[in-house]
This record gives sequence, C-alpha cells and structure tokens, in this order.
Amino acid sequence: MSEQTSTPRPAVTGSGPRTAPALLSVEHLTVRYRLGRGMTGRARTLTAVRDVGFTIGGGRTLGLVGESGSGKSTIGRAILRLAPVSEGRIVFDGQDTAAFGRRTPLSFNRDVQVVFQDPMSSLNPRQTIAATIGQALTRHRPLSGLERDREVTHALDRVGLSGYHSDRYPHELSGGQRQRVAIARALAPRPRLIVCDEPVSALDVSTQSQVINLLMELQRELGVSYLFIAHDLEVVRHISDEIGVLHHGRLVESGPAERVYRTPEHPYTQTLLASTLVANPARQAERTARRRRLGADA
Repeated sequence: MSEQTSTPRPAVTGSGPRTAPALLSVEHLTVRYRLGRGMTGRARTLTAVRDVGFTIGGGRTLGLVGESGSGKSTIGRAILRLAPVSEGRIVFDGQDTAAFGRRTPLSFNRDVQVVFQDPMSSLNPRQTIAATIGQALTRHRPLSGLERDREVTHALDRVGLSGYHSDRYPHELSGGQRQRVAIARALAPRPRLIVCDEPVSALDVSTQSQVINLLMELQRELGVSYLFIAHDLEVVRHISDEIGVLHHGRLVESGPAERVYRTPEHPYTQTLLASTLVANPARQAERTARRRRLGADA
C-alpha cells in the first residue's frame, strides 16, 4: 500500500459507550464443515471459525486480517448466509439472521452486499456493464428503462468511470476498472453493509490505493458500513476504524486500527506486521530485523 496516496484514519481512543446500536453483531460465531467419514466410519468435521465476536456500527469499517486459511472469508460468507452457522448468532439491524430460515429475505439481500476478490469471476462475461448494474438495480427497485439507464450512468460516475463504459464487457476493462464496476453493482441497491472480501489483493499497489480511497470516499458520502477482509495489515489499517486479527479461526487481537497497527500485542499480529512490505527502505529494514527476531524467539 502506497503511503503517499492514502491517509490513515485518525486513531479511535477507547471503545467508550455508544448511543446507537450496532448495525451488525457477530456473537460467539463458530463455523464447522462436514468432511464425510474417515477410515473408522466416524464423521469428520473442520472447524473454520471458533467463537468469534465483533460489532460494526453504522458508517464504520471493521478490518479482518489474517493469512490464508485463517477463517476471515468464512466469516464473510456466514454473514452473507453462504456458510453454515454452527454456533453463535449473527444479528443484523437487531434481527437474528437465523430467524430467516432457509429463504433469505429480499430486504436482507438488498441491505447486505458483497465485493469479491476477483471481479472477472464475479461479473458475468456475457453481460455488458450496463446490464450487470441494471440487473442489480431492478431486482430491488422498480424502475423504467429510462430511469435504469440514468441510474447506471450515475453509478458509474460515482465510482470514477465514464458513461461509455456501460456498453463494454468485463474483458474489455482493466482489473481496477472491473473492481470499480463490482463496487458500483454492490452500491446499486443502496445497501447498509458491504462485505469486501479481499477486494484489492489482485490489484497492483497503485490501483489498490485508488480503490481504497474510493471506498473511503463512498463511505463518507453514503454512510455505508464495511467488513473489509484482507491478508495485508498495512492495507487494512488505512481503511479501518477497528481491526480484528484472525489466526487458525480465532480472533486473537482486536481494537482501534492505529493501536493494533502501531503497538500490536499478540505475537501473531507482530509477525503479520513484520512480514508486510513497505516503500520506505528504513522502515522495511526495521521490519525485516523484527521478523528475524520474532523467528528466533519462536
């Protein structure tokens, strides 16, 4: 993450009492997957997430960071009702999502959207950009053809794309442009929460900064909340109000973003930070030395 192109958020000083209830509350979440039966005939399970809890307020961002396999994407999928909740609760706007049963209400699908890591996989290659965004609009809002076209143009303008991009197909756009389209599609239903699942990890450093800054601008403008999932603590620090660090499915550290970034308490968080590459040679040398010390102490 380029330090020159994105300004970190001001530190949050303590949790303190909040007058408004949390938009999203994850309580003692455990997610297990069935793996079938082993040689002895006993059922086997994989516990991907263990007793994780956090809250996200309106217009706030929680960054979940951890290496591959830490469980962070599984948490995002559980919130989206794409992964099983084995134990615990996920409460959105005061309602336990388990009460929905098997069929997810359209209102929840409108209020909770997602931006995936690879827009080339999440965008329909056979649809123009206008059709992709228009489909997201008309699913949740009754619009005439003219109104839909105006909304598509407005959605593209909001994410920094021109109107002529609407007639193009995903393969005709750059990676950064495709991710902007994915963001525009997620914003089209006017959601209250967006799960951003590794949204910049496939982009180059310069484009990462542009997309991060865009997400922050949109949050200031629209008041949308983010669950921002990534493996890079340097990236997460720039967009998040608070950070949660996952290791082997457990939340090992959480707190205000600047506190977790500057004075990490858990050894795993310290290792993550020491492993992050930065543009400043002096700071990079310092992190390399810290990583060696941590390795020696392990």
